[in-house]
Amino acid sequence: MAPQALLGRLRRFPVSVAVTVAAAVLVVTARMAHAEPDFPHHPPVACLALVAVALTTVLAERSLGSLRTLVIGVLAPTLGVLGALLTVTIGSALGEAHAEFAVGQPLLAPSVVAAALLGAASAAMPTQHRWRTRAALWTVVLTLVLFAGHGSDLARALATLLGTAAGAAVVRRASRPDPRTTRDTVGARTWVVATLIALGAGTLVTLVVPDPDGVLSIFSDAMSDRAVVVVGLLLLAAAWLVQRGRRAGIVLAAGVLVTLTAVLADVFLIEPMTDDAVRWQGLGLDAVEWQVTLLGAWLVPAVVLLVVIALRGTLVRGRFLAAGSCRDDLVGMLRDGDAGTLGHMGTWRGNAIWTHPGGLGAVAYRVRGEVALTVSDPACAAADRAEVVAAFTAFCGRNGWVPAFTSVHEPVRAILAAEGWTALPVGVESVLDVRSFDLRGKKRQDLRTASNRADREGVRDEWTTFGALGDDHRAEVEAICTRWAADRRLPEMGFTLGGFRELDDPDVRLLLAVAADGHVTAVTSWLPVYEHGALTGYTLDVMRRGEDGMPGVIEFLIARAALRARDAGLTTISLSGTPLAAHAGAGALVARGSLLVARVLEPVYGFRSLQRFKEKFGARHEPLWIVVPTPLHVPRVARALASAYVPGLRPKHLWALRQAHRAAVRS
Repeated sequence: MAPQALLGRLRRFPVSVAVTVAAAVLVVTARMAHAEPDFPHHPPVACLALVAVALTTVLAERSLGSLRTLVIGVLAPTLGVLGALLTVTIGSALGEAHAEFAVGQPLLAPSVVAAALLGAASAAMPTQHRWRTRAALWTVVLTLVLFAGHGSDLARALATLLGTAAGAAVVRRASRPDPRTTRDTVGARTWVVATLIALGAGTLVTLVVPDPDGVLSIFSDAMSDRAVVVVGLLLLAAAWLVQRGRRAGIVLAAGVLVTLTAVLADVFLIEPMTDDAVRWQGLGLDAVEWQVTLLGAWLVPAVVLLVVIALRGTLVRGRFLAAGSCRDDLVGMLRDGDAGTLGHMGTWRGNAIWTHPGGLGAVAYRVRGEVALTVSDPACAAADRAEVVAAFTAFCGRNGWVPAFTSVHEPVRAILAAEGWTALPVGVESVLDVRSFDLRGKKRQDLRTASNRADREGVRDEWTTFGALGDDHRAEVEAICTRWAADRRLPEMGFTLGGFRELDDPDVRLLLAVAADGHVTAVTSWLPVYEHGALTGYTLDVMRRGEDGMPGVIEFLIARAALRARDAGLTTISLSGTPLAAHAGAGALVARGSLLVARVLEPVYGFRSLQRFKEKFGARHEPLWIVVPTPLHVPRVARALASAYVPGLRPKHLWALRQAHRAAVRS
């Protein structure tokens, strides 16, 4: 980047520059040793707090502007500190023990400023990111208040509250998202997971924070340090399992909470009463406060336990049900709605069907590794697409699945991108407008050559269905398809790539190349595409050439299919998607990654060759996307996709891929 351009960008964010420089000076001069009052003897923690201030300042200034960031970054922490000081002063005057402990403690810390700015900046985030950011922020803030209990923790909580409120007040959206797309954003699972994380992390915090004095810090007083570590780690593990919808998480959380409740009751209630240590001390503030603290500390794990048990049906993910009787419902919605060119793939065996509670649409999906992979766009009307997408996302959340909208078109990507989701290109679909299609022109030379050769050799195209074939032709079609699959060095791909078993569908049309002697030499299959109840085109799925098929026979069949569709008054045919084909909407890094993977798989699956083959037909390219909630979900979703597309992949297949690469290099 040119120095002038860099200087121009720095001038746009003066507050961020000033804060970053100040933080760097404090770090270099080693004056941050006491900058974080909760960790006065841990300079690395204070250093991280200063880094957090710089990062949140950049985030807030980019979304809120320089003046608003400066005002909120000064006023919210100042008012938070003053509020904490007032609370501590009044509480200590009344004899409240926690307030007396906090008297004289430093209240201002870099993390107070960082929390206030992050709360303010969250108001400008897309809905999904906003709720996740606030849930994480408040989990941390409240955990420190309840377990550490220092004056700075109270100031941080007040500053976070003020910063969040200020951000919501100053951010004015030009067009707020449809409320239908934001409901159920924070469900029971989120609250339960956040609570378990708070209890587990808070329990561990009592071991590292100097002199913890939170109302729940007595957890550590009832157990040894080793037991505190075990309880904290088990609660965090339970939170992770509950987030994934595992029944084991419910069992683990219940077991730990029962044990914790019993230990607290024994240490602070049963033993004192047994030893006659309980004495009536009147109704002084100290006595009442202590009893309330003990009762509250005992009730917290007990209440969380009851909530976990009561919500166990909601927290445990539902079973993955294959598409059974729901297939007919999906087919009806495919015909009446606008599911795009790949919608019929959702009817294939192995997919599950989710239907909207109000009957607005349906989504075909497949669960792999706790990831729900949709089969292209939802089957619904375009006007209902946002609501169907939001409802399916909520359904996945209730089951503990990560929703991944796979091979979707631009309208679905735009809906989710507006909510802050991450979109990655997974391929390109080639769509041909058959209304203007013919075989004239230089670009159609290969198609004319194939068609003329078919006429000379007596090869004809036969438009039919698998059910209408005679036994001989069925056997020939099966032989062509199975031989092709057997020749692959890796298992045949599935999910959104059909094979022989997907041909046996009354809605799927076959276009066969039949030689002059009557035997089948090539097979193509075509999935129906409906829009608002009318058949508008077909999508190419299977294309297989027999050993004795003439060169160019597939080009001949596709060209004839386009001409048949044109003569029937249809509008388009899709040549389906080409996996891993980069397109203009992809970033440079993502595009290079797609090309690298395509190059690795080329000797076996021939994705790049397939894309070059489709170029002959002059079709327009439409990008296909996979959209996931956050970038952190990408590795997990990638593993799920690999499992869905190649479920039978084994180490021996990877060795075969290596051998194929060697053979390609030698040739």
